[in-house]
Amino acid sequence: MTTAVAQEVMTPVAPPMPLPAPHQPRESSSPFVDILTERTDITIEEAEALAEGRSFELIEGRMVFKMASKTHSKIQSYLTGKFFVYFEQNPIGIGLAENSVRLWPESKLNLRTPDIAVFLNENLHEEEEYETRAPDLAIEIVSDDDRATEIFAKGRLYLEKGSRVVWIVFPSEQSVLVMTPTERRWESARLTCPEVLPDFSLEVAEIFSWPKK
Repeated sequence: MTTAVAQEVMTPVAPPMPLPAPHQPRESSSPFVDILTERTDITIEEAEALAEGRSFELIEGRMVFKMASKTHSKIQSYLTGKFFVYFEQNPIGIGLAENSVRLWPESKLNLRTPDIAVFLNENLHEEEEYETRAPDLAIEIVSDDDRATEIFAKGRLYLEKGSRVVWIVFPSEQSVLVMTPTERRWESARLTCPEVLPDFSLEVAEIFSWPKK
């Protein structure tokens, strides 16, 4: 059965939309969390100190921590491993999990963190702490409580900021939505990425069945 999230993403392409709004904060008994969710002036430098190594995004000065379920983490580990093997054999780039990017280099209040970011070597700047363009291939893994409008807006944002391909992985659908600047399509059999990764291929079913028991 197609979920509401998938149904909304499958609707016709809409005109450009504003930046995705941050998730509504969950209720918390921690005064520290309450203070963070109320603030809209947190800078990247301050967020790094507050995060204490945890993955986060900074959206117009609001800090949003990323929480991963077991399913999310397994899919992320599987894909990252596949990219490691691919780039060992084809040293043309790198695949990074939870790697933040500054899509607005002039802003200290914005930072985005794809679940997986694939960069080709020519677009990597080792001297920079954060890349200032979207990954060549950006991957987001959908959680049950994600909002379709935010997921789709984030994918389009990556494309607008330099990504050539975006994969949105839907565990509930056992399929992947592939977005490019000119199309979007569902893949449920075999996943390739000729725009960025020549000869890369994997079975979509394996993404959701790893590790095999």
